[in-house]
Amino acid sequence: MSQKPPLPPWPAVVGLACYKCFKEDDVRLSRCSGCLRISYCSPACQKLDWELHKPLCKALGAVEKSGPIATTLIAALRKQPTIDLNVLNNMTQAYIDTISLFCQASLQRPPTVLEWSLFSSEPRCLVCTRTDQLIRMEAANNGAEKSRRLIPCPECNLTFCCSPEHWDVGCSLHQGPCEEALNGLSQCEMNSKIHAHMKAKTFMKSAHNFPERFRWYPERIKSAWMPLSGSSWEAEFDDEMRKSAGNPTSHSMTPLILEASDNLTMAMTVLCALETLHDGDEWTRQHALRVHIIGANEIEATCGVFEEILHCLPQVKILKLVLCGPDMPGGDIPKAVVLETCSECKQLGRKHIQEHVADKYHNFVERQGSKFEKPHLCIAFNSGASQVSTRTWLPTLKLLVQGKIPTVFTSFNREEAEGEAALLRAAGAKLHPALGPCKNPWGSINLRPSKHKIYGFSADSGWLAGGFR
Repeated sequence: MSQKPPLPPWPAVVGLACYKCFKEDDVRLSRCSGCLRISYCSPACQKLDWELHKPLCKALGAVEKSGPIATTLIAALRKQPTIDLNVLNNMTQAYIDTISLFCQASLQRPPTVLEWSLFSSEPRCLVCTRTDQLIRMEAANNGAEKSRRLIPCPECNLTFCCSPEHWDVGCSLHQGPCEEALNGLSQCEMNSKIHAHMKAKTFMKSAHNFPERFRWYPERIKSAWMPLSGSSWEAEFDDEMRKSAGNPTSHSMTPLILEASDNLTMAMTVLCALETLHDGDEWTRQHALRVHIIGANEIEATCGVFEEILHCLPQVKILKLVLCGPDMPGGDIPKAVVLETCSECKQLGRKHIQEHVADKYHNFVERQGSKFEKPHLCIAFNSGASQVSTRTWLPTLKLLVQGKIPTVFTSFNREEAEGEAALLRAAGAKLHPALGPCKNPWGSINLRPSKHKIYGFSADSGWLAGGFR
C-alpha cells in the first residue's frame, strides 16, 4: 500500500518554501505559473510533484477561462479595504466555496486533503482578500498585459497585502495585539513564532527522528491534588519534561512542551473543568471518577494521555471514561477496555477503564435507562456543533441541561466558541463565567493559522465554548 504524501508545512502552502522538498533557506523559488499558489526550488522538484499537482493546477487554471465564474469572483471584490473581520471572513469563505465547487466539478471527484489545504490557505490580502489569481483575473479583465503580486509582510513574510495602500490600512490589525494569539502577541509576532517552531520541528524530525505527533505525559503520580488555577503549562511540566529529556537547566523545554500540549490539553482541560464546576474538592477523592467524552472519535480513544488525570489525582483508584460518538469505531453496545497503566499505578491497584460507544450521547443515555451513572463531567472536544452539525447536537444538549450534568465544550477558535456558546444558551444552559466563551488556559499552545481566514489562530481545545452544571 502506497503512503499518502505528507501535508506540506505552512510556508510551503503559501509559496514561501518548496512545495516538494519544503526547503526555504538558501534556495531560489519559482512560482507555479498555472495556479500561482505554490513554489518549487528547482525544475526537478516541480517535475517530481507534477503528477500529484497537475489535476488541481489545471482545474484552478480553468477558473480564469470560465467567463461566468471569473466575472462573479471579480464582481465580489471590494473597492475599498476594510478591517471588519466578519466582512473579510465572509468574503473569504464565499470565494473558497465558489472555487472549490468549480474545481470539484472539473476534477469530477472530491478534492484530496492536500488540495483542500491549497483552497483554505491560499495567500490573500489582509484587508480585501484578493489573491494572486484574482489580481491576475482583474488585470486580464481590464486589458492589462501584466499583473502585480501580493506583497508579504517584511517582518514575518506570512501575511500579505495587495498594495502599499492596503498595507497602510492593515498594519494596525497585523501588528496590534491579537486575541487568538498567545500572551497578547500580534499576528506578525505569532506568525514568526509559529514559523520558527516549524523549522525547529523539521530539524528534530530529520536529525532525531522526531514523531509527527508527540505523545508524552509525565510518568509520576503527584503526592496530592494541586489546584490548577493560576498555574501554567511551563509551571506544570517544565521540570518533568526536563527529567524525561535529560536536558541541562540551560536548555529551554518550551518547544517540547508546546508539542506535548496537543495531546495533554485533553487531560488538563478535564481537570480544569472538574475543578471549576464542582464546589470543594470532594471530586478529587472519589474511588471511581467518571468522565464522559461526547462526540468522541478514534483519535481520542487511542491517545492514552488521559492517565495524566490519574497521576494528578492520587486518591482516585479508578478512572472510567465513556467515549461516545457516531464516529467511534465499533458498535453502539458499550465495550469496556482496560488500558495499560504505568508501573506505579499498577502497583497501587489503580485502573484506567474506557467504554467505547458508536452512537449519539442522548441515544446512549436512553438505552442505559436506570443503569445510567451520572458522570462527574461530560466534555466535548472541538465538537464543531455550531459549524456543521447543529441539528444533530440539539437532543444531546437538552439532555445535558435538563439532567444537570456538569458539562464543558471546547473549540478550535473564538468564532466557533461563540457559536457553540449561543447553542448552549439556546438549549437552556446557564454558562459558568469562567468557562467561556473564552481562551482555554489549558488549550494546546501549538497554534496554527485559522483556515479559511486571513486573520487569527486556532489550536486543539484552544477555546472554552461554555460550561454548565
